[in-house]
Amino acid sequence: MLWKNNKYIITFIILGFALSNYGQTVVNDFQGRTSAEIIFKPVKKLSINFSPELRFDENFEIDNYHLQLQADYKLSKAFKAGIRYRFIINPRDVKDTEHLSRYGLFIRLKQKYGDFSPYVRLSYTNDADEDESTERSSFLRYKAGLKYDIPKCKITPSIGLEAFQELSGDGLYKMRYFAGAEYKLFKNNYIQALYKFDYYRTSYTNKHIVSLTYKFKF
Repeated sequence: MLWKNNKYIITFIILGFALSNYGQTVVNDFQGRTSAEIIFKPVKKLSINFSPELRFDENFEIDNYHLQLQADYKLSKAFKAGIRYRFIINPRDVKDTEHLSRYGLFIRLKQKYGDFSPYVRLSYTNDADEDESTERSSFLRYKAGLKYDIPKCKITPSIGLEAFQELSGDGLYKMRYFAGAEYKLFKNNYIQALYKFDYYRTSYTNKHIVSLTYKFKF
């Protein structure tokens, strides 16, 4: 009898949730990205990363340009801290070209267990990886991922997720889930393909991102 009553309650809750979302249209945005990463180490434990990037809209037309410079320092075998600066050029048809500056600070913990390399990263940024100008100015980003170094194989797959917390008091802004793989072409040269899915908590919007990156390490 108790289960029967609970079954009706559960059914009512599910039905109410479905009705509350009935008629809501989820907007799915699609974006493509191509980039290059040039990584070199001027001194021991310090890495410099320069990365130009093109972002395309769903019609595969250039949406904007990104130039990013990042420096990170290896604090210990497991910990790394860094800073990055990103300059964005956002051309528009009816207005003047928009120029934006973005920056971030981060600390990362990474360990290796056999062929698996899990990691977590905490960062503070003044953006949520958005292209357009926004009033949202401060975020904490929590990222966790896992890489698997397949034995005797040039392919390294990875999966992970990232939470974007807005510090203005609105709480969780969006979640990002990603999966991809890196392929070693030859010594110090890699190519990476990645799919990202952004789920926005405060709007009926999803973003699908496919990116292709060429990496060269000095």
